Amino acid sequence: MTYYDYYDGSRIFVFLSTRVGLPLDLVNFLIAQVAALCLARLFRKPLRYASPEFRHSVCLVIGLTMGYFCFGRQAIHLSVLPMLTYTMLKSVSHKNMGNVILAVSMIYLSCLHLHRQIYHTADYTLDITGPLMVITQRVTSLAYSLQDSLTVKERPTSANSSEANGELVKIEKIPSPLEYFAYTLAFQTLMCGPVVFYSDYIKFIEGARVDEFEKTKRATEPSPRRAVLYKVCGSVAAALLYLSLAQKYPLAVLEELTDPSSEVSRSWSALYLLWYAYLSTLVVRCKYYHAWLLSEAICNNCGMGFNGYNNDGTPKWDKMSNIDIFGFEFAQNFRVAIASWNKNTNQWLRDVAYERGGAAWRTARVYALSAVWHGFHPGYYLTFFAGGLFTVAGRKIRYVARPMFLDSVPKKLFYDCVTFFTTRVAMTYATVPFVLLHLTPSLAFYGKFYYSLHFIALGALLIPDKTKRSRGSQVQENSLYRPSVDALSILEPIESSSNGKLKIT
Repeated sequence: MTYYDYYDGSRIFVFLSTRVGLPLDLVNFLIAQVAALCLARLFRKPLRYASPEFRHSVCLVIGLTMGYFCFGRQAIHLSVLPMLTYTMLKSVSHKNMGNVILAVSMIYLSCLHLHRQIYHTADYTLDITGPLMVITQRVTSLAYSLQDSLTVKERPTSANSSEANGELVKIEKIPSPLEYFAYTLAFQTLMCGPVVFYSDYIKFIEGARVDEFEKTKRATEPSPRRAVLYKVCGSVAAALLYLSLAQKYPLAVLEELTDPSSEVSRSWSALYLLWYAYLSTLVVRCKYYHAWLLSEAICNNCGMGFNGYNNDGTPKWDKMSNIDIFGFEFAQNFRVAIASWNKNTNQWLRDVAYERGGAAWRTARVYALSAVWHGFHPGYYLTFFAGGLFTVAGRKIRYVARPMFLDSVPKKLFYDCVTFFTTRVAMTYATVPFVLLHLTPSLAFYGKFYYSLHFIALGALLIPDKTKRSRGSQVQENSLYRPSVDALSILEPIESSSNGKLKIT
């Protein structure tokens, strides 16, 4: 099946696709996102004081229109999945509501993942599974919020029940059909995320655009203009970086590792291969940076994403932030790098998987759900296996090695440089299969390094578990390093006031 046979989106801009040299589906995606950025301003100006019902309706209509423009007849899936899950909300016992809807939505999504995998072509970069991944996050988080709320109502004496089931804000009643479908199909983040939780969406619709911060009659809503401009500029910069590097460092070169007679297999050293892999995966990340920053700008431009004020009184518009670019690119350990990537999806995984069920196998549950949510390409599973292995191994190595470098500033600086370098190496090594997708080239890439990082990580697992540190060591550590995000596991609840996947492969 050819590219144009499979892609069912609008062909109005075929001429533009031909002129700029980009695939039609990617051109349609960009046009839809730019249109969404412009339309988002309606919610801060003409529709600011409109009724919630009208604002819901506008969100729904724009979302459906964007879906049909980008995906054509395939957009029917954007309505079928919410219809199916809303029926489940109305008919299933609230005690099992979240689990049932998680199972139903993941099965539906998995069927479409398999269909895409079977009919995937090299030119096809965007399809209906991207928005469906976002909708799956929305319907499951809403279902678990309702399950938690209705279960707590039956057990009013259980003071700690809310903490036992994650950090989702409780919702007292099932939304109306208009509220539900407007939420699941809201255009602001439909195309590529991030996930917007129902409590944040309904506050935005009902006019509480300063979210959890009380607004008096005299108070004025902070303007997101500067934040929007900053994120649009960042998005454009990421797109330009991608366009300038994509032809120089194509992923197709790494696929030549499967051919023993190719130049890559015969003459490239492991060190140069790793450097090339870093640059080619950086090119791929630029697509995510572009899409997520633009999506965040859309949210901010409609008044969604305000997260309080900085110490100097300037407003923070980062509640819808899905990526910390500097946090990811300059992380000093694997765990912080993961925590900086697809942040709202990390929160969703904590809420629907990590915090539910027994403490055993928490990490395995999260990585398994994340892998199936992404799809069934073998490369995803190789990356998530390596990611889980490196996260645990890194924690053990850090516990043993780090105290040795805390007695002086030069030693600590040396430690920071080494951990930054090793994190970049480990992240590149682990994520190459994620972008290659297929099993044979991924294993060929690992084989070029003799699976060395896997064996090192497995050896690190033999390090004994933590023992109680001396007070002197703890004081010494705290004097040189404040345990901010480094002390937080990506899969553990983060105690702070702050809070997806773009289907472009």
